[in-house]
Amino acid sequence: MTISPQATGSRCSQFSAQPGSTSKRWNRDELRRCGAIGTTKSRNLNLRGDFHPVFTNWVDIDPELAREMEQPLLLASRLLEDAGLPWVSDFLAHDIFTENYPGRNPSSRCSFRPTFSGNGGEVVPQTIVRHHPASWATPEHTDEWLQITKRQLEGQMANALTWQLDEDIYREKGWVGYTCRHPRCELPLDELDRYENIEWWDRGCEDDRWRNLTVLLTTEFPARMAELRRQGKEHSDEYLLTAFMTTMTLLHELGHAVYWKDCRALTRDLREPYYGADLEMELGDSFVASIFGGWVPVPIKDLARLREGLDFSGGIAWRQSLSWDFHRLRPKYRAHYSIPVDYVASLFSEESWREAHSVLLQDLIQPKALEPCIGGIGIYPQASTGNQHATAAIADFHCNGQGWMWNRLPGAPFRIPQYDGYLCPDLDLPVATDDVIEEPRPRPPLQPAATLIPSTPNNWDDGNDDGSFISSPFSPFSPSVVREVSLEMFPQPPRGRNITTTKTVADKQHDEPDEKKMMTQAPQTPRIVRLAKEEPHIPSPDRSEISVDELRNRLSQLLGVSFDELEKFFEASRCA
Repeated sequence: MTISPQATGSRCSQFSAQPGSTSKRWNRDELRRCGAIGTTKSRNLNLRGDFHPVFTNWVDIDPELAREMEQPLLLASRLLEDAGLPWVSDFLAHDIFTENYPGRNPSSRCSFRPTFSGNGGEVVPQTIVRHHPASWATPEHTDEWLQITKRQLEGQMANALTWQLDEDIYREKGWVGYTCRHPRCELPLDELDRYENIEWWDRGCEDDRWRNLTVLLTTEFPARMAELRRQGKEHSDEYLLTAFMTTMTLLHELGHAVYWKDCRALTRDLREPYYGADLEMELGDSFVASIFGGWVPVPIKDLARLREGLDFSGGIAWRQSLSWDFHRLRPKYRAHYSIPVDYVASLFSEESWREAHSVLLQDLIQPKALEPCIGGIGIYPQASTGNQHATAAIADFHCNGQGWMWNRLPGAPFRIPQYDGYLCPDLDLPVATDDVIEEPRPRPPLQPAATLIPSTPNNWDDGNDDGSFISSPFSPFSPSVVREVSLEMFPQPPRGRNITTTKTVADKQHDEPDEKKMMTQAPQTPRIVRLAKEEPHIPSPDRSEISVDELRNRLSQLLGVSFDELEKFFEASRCA
C-alpha cells in the first residue's frame, strides 16, 4: 500500500487519490453474485454440546426465546474456547492494575494525563499489554496463561455475570447489547452506570474486587428468530444471519465484561484502555476482531434505517478494524467486505467443526480471503475477485451540525490525537509517523523471579498464621506443584480474601536486611523467596547504556512533542 505524503497547508482536490478517502456504495447484484444475499439453500443450524459456563446465568427468559438462543450460545461458546482465550488471557492471567504493569504509561506521545481509579486513586491501565506475541513467550508460558484464563472464566467470571434479555435497550437507545457495571435491579436505562451508582455497589465487593455485572441483550434478536420460525423460515438466510449477529453481540459484551469485572477499573469518565495496537478504544470490537483475524461483522443495511427494526435480510459484512500494526492513517471511508452466507452456515455446522478440528480450526473461523486486505485501508481488488466478497467503502465521519466529525462512541477517543475531532473532508489526510504511538511491551520474566521452597508436602505458607496456602484470582500457584514463577507475570503475591494477616516474630526477622539473621533463620514452613524486581545492569565498555532511539523517545515523551517537531524547531532556530 502506498500512502501519499502529508498535505502541508494546501487544499487538495475533492477526489483525493489517497487510499481510504473515496467512497463506494453497496451493489445488490454484486452481493448476490458473492452469495451474501438471495441464496436458496436450506440452512440447518445443528451445533451440539454444552454452553460455556460464562454464558449460562440467564434470568427471566421466556422458554420460546430461550429456544432461539441455544444455537447462538453454542457458537459463542465454541468461538470463545477455540479462538478467544488468548485475548481474554491478557486481562485475566495478569493483574493489569498492579503498580509495575507496563500498560499504565500513556500509549500516545501527546497524552500525559493519567486516569485515576475511583477506588483508592490508583492509575488504571492505559493499554492492555499483549503477552502472547512476546519473543520470550514460550509454549509453556502460553499454556499456563490459557489454563489460568479457563479457570477464571469457568469460575469467578461465570459467577460474576448475569445475562438478561431486555425489551427497551434497542427501542429507546438503539443498543443491541449493554454491559452494566452493577446489578440491573430494574433501574431505568438512564440510571444505569451512573458513577455514583457503580461506586455504591462497589462498596459491597471491595474485599475480592469482583463486581457482579448484568449484561443486557436486546429481545429483538430471539424475538425475530421466533417470528421467522412461526413463518416456517427457520432454515432461511435471515434466520441464520440473525443467529450469527446474536452470537457476535454476546462476544462483544463479554469483551467489555472481562475488563469491568474489577472494581479498580472505575473512573469518572468510565473510559476503557486500548488493547495492544488497536487504534480505537472499543474492547468489545477488539475481542471480536481478535477472533476473526482483524475484522468485525456489521449489518449491510443502511445504519440510518436500523432503528426501524433489526433485520439482516440485506446481508452482513466484515468491517476493517484499524490497528497500529498495519495502519498509519485513519481512512475517511472504511473498507467493508460482504460475508458469504455459506461461511456463516459452516460455523453453525457440527460437521464443519469436527472436520476443522482434524485439520486446522483457524481455517474455519477466520476469513482467509481477506488476509491480504488487513494491511491496507482502501478496497483490495483481489479480495473481490472470484465472487468471494462484494465491497463497499462506508463513510467513517458524519455531520453533527457544527462540522464533520469522525464516528466514535462517546468518551472513546481515537488513539492518534490528530485523528480525533473535527474533519475537513476536502483536505488530504495526514500520515501518522512512528513516534506517535508507543505500544507497551510485556516485560520478560526474571530468571529466577520467585522460588517456592517446600519443606513438607501440601503445606504452604503465605504469611498466614495457620500456614495454609491461600490462592488469589491472579495466582498461578498450585499446592501440589513446585516451580519458578515470574514476578512480572504475576506481580502480586498470593493473598487471601477477607483474611487479616499478622506477621510472626519469625516473619519480621525474615524481613530484616541483616544477612546473618536470614542465614541463621531456619524456616519451619516453606516460604516464598522474593528476589529484586530488577537485576543490576552492568554497562559494557563497548556498548552505551541507552540507545540513541531510546534517548529520542524519552526526550520527546518528556517534552510532550514528537521528535520530528523538535528537529524542525532546532532547524528553524539555526536558520534564524
